[in-house]
Amino acid sequence: SACTQPAAAPAPDPGGDPDPLPWWCTATAWGPGHGHHYEGRHKGDLSTADCDSVTTSFDAALAYAQQYPTAADAQAGGFERFVPYVAGMGTHDMPATGLAAAIADPSFDRFDPQFPGTAIDDVFDPTTPEFLQYDGNGLDAELVGMSWLVRTDDGMPPEGFAGGNDWWHSHPVLCFSTSFGVVIGEDTSESQCSSMGGVNRYLHDYWMVHAWIVPGMEYRIDVFENHHPCITAGGATWDPSDPCFDEAPSGGGHSGH
Repeated sequence: SACTQPAAAPAPDPGGDPDPLPWWCTATAWGPGHGHHYEGRHKGDLSTADCDSVTTSFDAALAYAQQYPTAADAQAGGFERFVPYVAGMGTHDMPATGLAAAIADPSFDRFDPQFPGTAIDDVFDPTTPEFLQYDGNGLDAELVGMSWLVRTDDGMPPEGFAGGNDWWHSHPVLCFSTSFGVVIGEDTSESQCSSMGGVNRYLHDYWMVHAWIVPGMEYRIDVFENHHPCITAGGATWDPSDPCFDEAPSGGGHSGH
C-alpha cells in the first residue's frame, strides 16, 4: 500500500535506527487548538516500534477503504451517509448497520446516546475505520479520507494508535434530521435544531480522529490533523503542488474538546 512506499522528506529515527522514519510517523503540532486534553503536549517522531505498529494499522485500514473508491461503491457495499459534505472533511459514510433504527427506538436516550448493533461503539479497531469520507455528495465522489469514532466512559479520549500522535476531538452536540437520520447541524440550540427538522443528540462521550492516508490526498504535515485544508467548500484539490498541502496544522475545521 501507499504506507509502505518510500516517504518524502523523512526524519531521523529517535530510537537510533539508521532507516529514516516515514512521513506518517512524524508531526510537529502542539496542544493549543487541539483541545485541553493536549495542553502542554507536543507531537513528535514516533519510535521504531510505534511507527511499525501505526504503519501496519494504516496498511490494513487503507486496504479496507480502497474497496470503496467512490461513493457509489460505498453505497453498493451497504454504506449510508452519516454527514453530508463539509469543508475540511468531506462526507462521513458508514456501514448501514441500524443507525436509523437505533435513533428511532423509543428507548433511545439522546442525552446519553448509544447505538447498539451499529459500527458506533466503545471498541477501537485501527484496521477498520467507522467512516469513509468522500469529496462530494454525488455518487461519483472519490475517497479522500477515513475516520474513527469511539465511545469512552471516563471523559478522556481513547488510547488509540501507538505513539500518541493521534489527538482525538469530539462533537458534543449534533443535530440529526428526524426524517433522514443524517447530521444537519452542530452545536445548535434546541430551537435551532428543531426549526431545521432535527433533534439534538449529545455525544460528549464520543471521540473522533482522522487519518489522511488516501493516495493523492495524504496530508504529510500531520497525518492525524483534524481537517484537510485541500478539502475546500467548493470541493477537493487533488493537485499536490497546491499550497494547501503545505499549510501548517492549526486544529481548524473542528474544535477539540
